[in-house]
Amino acid sequence: GMKVIGYDPYISIGAALHLDPTVKIVSDINEIYANSDYITIHMPYTPQTKNTIDAEQIAMMKDGVRLINLARGELINSEAVVKAIADGKVAKYVTDFADDVVLGVDNVIVLPHLGASTPESEDNCAVMAAEELIEYLENGNIKNSVNLPNASMNAVGTKICIIHKNVPTTIASITTAVGNEGLNIENMVNASKKDFAYTMLDIIGDVPPTVEGKINAVDGVIRVRIIK
Repeated sequence: GMKVIGYDPYISIGAALHLDPTVKIVSDINEIYANSDYITIHMPYTPQTKNTIDAEQIAMMKDGVRLINLARGELINSEAVVKAIADGKVAKYVTDFADDVVLGVDNVIVLPHLGASTPESEDNCAVMAAEELIEYLENGNIKNSVNLPNASMNAVGTKICIIHKNVPTTIASITTAVGNEGLNIENMVNASKKDFAYTMLDIIGDVPPTVEGKINAVDGVIRVRIIK
């Protein structure tokens, strides 16, 4: 029954299309502060996101606002929130990150940080992990890997999947090796994550067994898989 507004400077087209149509996306985060009765924050903690909500942001909010932080404790300045509660600006602060500043304060609800340990979360995580492993093994697509980037491609022909170091000229050397075998690359996807990269090639026609060895011989290539 709530009117929901959201702010995300990095939202993808796919994520936007899956939003409920009643959700309003704003382009300025200050609109969230000025117009919300409940504010819940969801972002990673980095030096840039530390104290995303501080005294300055709280001053923009409605009187009696309720803040919910189940992301990272450092995203909201505990001292600023406690002072705003004492001043009557913030009505409630809900968090699962206990610290000496918020513990025991009236109108602060501190929860155990166990969201990923509920029976439902354990089941969902197990199913998600199995589905992502199946997707990689059967189709070569990567999602939510720790060390490798997200990458997905729907191949028309044979898919060649290559894990390699993220260094210059590697992709050019890979495509040259494939071209020297007389193969045409119909489509290609490449993504990188720090020191490693993942490349997928969509090849039309028969792929000779020699191709795998040719690609493996390229400097920086770690593993090659051919999925037909």
